[in-house]
Amino acid sequence: MRPTLLLLTICIAAAGQSVVDRIAVVVGDQVITESEVHREVRLTAFLNGEPLDLSAASRRTAAERLVDQQLIRTEMQVAGYPPVRESEGPALLADFRRKNYPNDAAFRALLAKYGLGEEDLEQHLLRQVSALRFTEQRFRLTNPATTESADRVANPVASGTAGAETEDQMDAWLKQARSGTKIQFKKGAFQ
Repeated sequence: MRPTLLLLTICIAAAGQSVVDRIAVVVGDQVITESEVHREVRLTAFLNGEPLDLSAASRRTAAERLVDQQLIRTEMQVAGYPPVRESEGPALLADFRRKNYPNDAAFRALLAKYGLGEEDLEQHLLRQVSALRFTEQRFRLTNPATTESADRVANPVASGTAGAETEDQMDAWLKQARSGTKIQFKKGAFQ
């Protein structure tokens, strides 16, 4: 077989075996794929102990969260906020499992029920902690009267006036970041 014909045959075979993931949202110059949106829906349902809902409305809500997460990651990169180290992932996952699922078999079965792997959950926890640390660093500096403790990162549900002020500032920042960023939701991804 001639080398060019062989190369063409290999390329066609490889193309037939590849999986194409459609673009769901474009945030500035960053892409969020449909599989990322589906994974976000699955993770949220798993973490909230809710039935899995892959409806268009649920996927759109998940995509909105992913847009906010992308805006936060972009700001962290541009402003030089340190991300959570990947090496923290196993400890975060182990802590989550210990607090929520004392039975390892039940934990794995529930992950499988939602179509998730441990690595999906670990990456989600890393992103969540990064966003919490970013929020604490970015908005505590603009609100010096805040006396929140480091406990806030460990317990994102902590309440209080200072926490509400920080949350309000974060919401205002996200609104401004969204208005200054071209965000395009692809229709086909949410039908």
